[in-house]
Amino acid sequence: MSSLESPLQEKFVLKKKICVLGGCENYKDEFQKELSSNALPIENKQNIGVNISKIDFSFKRDENYEFLLWNIDCRQQRAFLRTIFYNGAEAIIILISETKVDQILYYLDEIQARIPSITLVFCIILEQFTKDEIIYRHFINEDFKSKIKSYNIQINEISEPLDILNQICTTFLKKDKYEELDNACIIDFIPLNFLFVHSDVSDECNDYYEPETRNNRIVQHINTEKLVKYILNLRLDVQFESNNKLKIENEEFGTFSIYLKNGNVYYFPRVCEKCKEKNCSKLKKAPFYICIEAGESAGWTNINGFDQSELLILTKVIALKEGNVNNLPRSVLKQINNINTCEKITK
Repeated sequence: MSSLESPLQEKFVLKKKICVLGGCENYKDEFQKELSSNALPIENKQNIGVNISKIDFSFKRDENYEFLLWNIDCRQQRAFLRTIFYNGAEAIIILISETKVDQILYYLDEIQARIPSITLVFCIILEQFTKDEIIYRHFINEDFKSKIKSYNIQINEISEPLDILNQICTTFLKKDKYEELDNACIIDFIPLNFLFVHSDVSDECNDYYEPETRNNRIVQHINTEKLVKYILNLRLDVQFESNNKLKIENEEFGTFSIYLKNGNVYYFPRVCEKCKEKNCSKLKKAPFYICIEAGESAGWTNINGFDQSELLILTKVIALKEGNVNNLPRSVLKQINNINTCEKITK
């Protein structure tokens, strides 16, 4: 062992939340049990609608993860409750019975309406049929073909549950490397005896029950293709860093970036652009998230496929390009001013 190495050296661990959904409650419980290093009593799921466990997972040797696995009850009596457990999740695994493959479409719409740009893995459990038989029976359906094309869904065969975690970690690394927030959607096929090697557990999948929407904020899926078209037609002085990421240079404040998939805005201050202190802690935190939200108005437009969500992002692009201390909303200016406060300059 090198003198520079220490057996007590602490490894950097990435902490992520993963939700597990689907109507196969017994299979979900077994899935959680097989993967987790420790877990709360499963009675929590019957009492409060979710059970939480921890998974310690090493990915490609140098990436160490601590996953909190939230096993969410999807039965009818809990349907109104389950969406409150989605907050903070960075990936969702949905176990799908081979007898109810159509549930993929329902869950896909549900998740994308609430938390777009999330890593989503559907795992079809094979018991009586093969992967090719399932694809022939269901995936030639126009709804399936449309969703697979729209979301660029990958279709795989896997041999063990850990393959799902490897896929999820791969999407995390891609998002970090390319700074993309686009959705990653995967459909896996796995035989039941590969999923639970040491168990004779059986299950009868529940129907899909739509969650309560009255008190939940629904996030509209952004029509990025049409949004990009109008941005280009307006000939705004902006740059596309990727298909879904827009860079805006503001003369007064610095650089803003907008992710077109969800409208999130990030800010790199002018003061940091000019800073020569490379070890500055503030510089390492940049870019900073800026909250810009729509009001209560539903808004309107007569352009088909171009609704309030797209209009809000277009408004952000124009406002951040031409914005100054006299015309930006006070809430936005306050955030920018707080970020621009530099201790090194004020000393």
